[in-house]
Amino acid sequence: MLLKKSLVILCCLFSSTAFAERWFEVEVLIFKQRPAPYLQEDFSLKHKAIADKNTLDLLTPLYTEQAKQACIDGDERFQTRSFTDSLVDVNPQSSVCDESIDYLQSYDELPVTPFVETQETMEQTYLLSSEQLQFTAQYAQLSRKGLTPLLHTGWRFEGASKSRSPSMHLIAGQHFTNDLNTIPSYANPDFISLLNAQPALFNAPDKPNVEWELDGLFKIHLRHYLFITADFDISQKLENGDIESARFSQFRRVISGEVHYLDHPRMGVIVQIRKFNH
Repeated sequence: MLLKKSLVILCCLFSSTAFAERWFEVEVLIFKQRPAPYLQEDFSLKHKAIADKNTLDLLTPLYTEQAKQACIDGDERFQTRSFTDSLVDVNPQSSVCDESIDYLQSYDELPVTPFVETQETMEQTYLLSSEQLQFTAQYAQLSRKGLTPLLHTGWRFEGASKSRSPSMHLIAGQHFTNDLNTIPSYANPDFISLLNAQPALFNAPDKPNVEWELDGLFKIHLRHYLFITADFDISQKLENGDIESARFSQFRRVISGEVHYLDHPRMGVIVQIRKFNH
């Protein structure tokens, strides 16, 4: 009896260890669809803000750090001092490039592919470098069709249950801002309309909310199979300055190694989850 219990415990320990070491990498290519003037889709439903208790944001700190370094290097986006000030300070940028700047707001448009160094570890979730991405043929096909890529990235992660897996926060495309006091308008049956405002780089009490052309969460969890939960707001600016947003929400069971396509009238997602070191 004791031997039987010991074997059961060993099997459980082995299974737990094996599950913990199941690492994957995911590659995601998100692009804008062509405008469809006769679109029959109904976007009139009101949606709650996209949120999850367990989120992971690797893009915001990356873009923030890169913009801060650009500020230190003298990027003209951050030139706020007068010519006289620069004469009395050996490094005029040293006191300007501090935490008073919301560096993320300095971007008019985010890079399609984030620049990161190549890693080959299995310690914590990290972004893939451009050299590790494999959707070369898919990217070229989008270009031939005249479709605009918004985000081409990927990350390596440990396979985990739905409760343990974080939702990756993804942002991409053009930078929009809207006044905090703006009330969403649902007059347009296809979109939520928000009044546009001018961006401000330096923090202030009435700092506007930052919005991106693409903003949302992408979650992958493991339960015998791999499952994707994707929720995004895809936005565009109209000629009158309004910003209109549509909701993309999909749940899909996928098989590792296969290329999957998530379709929506406003955007498309090409995704592949690959095993890493197992």
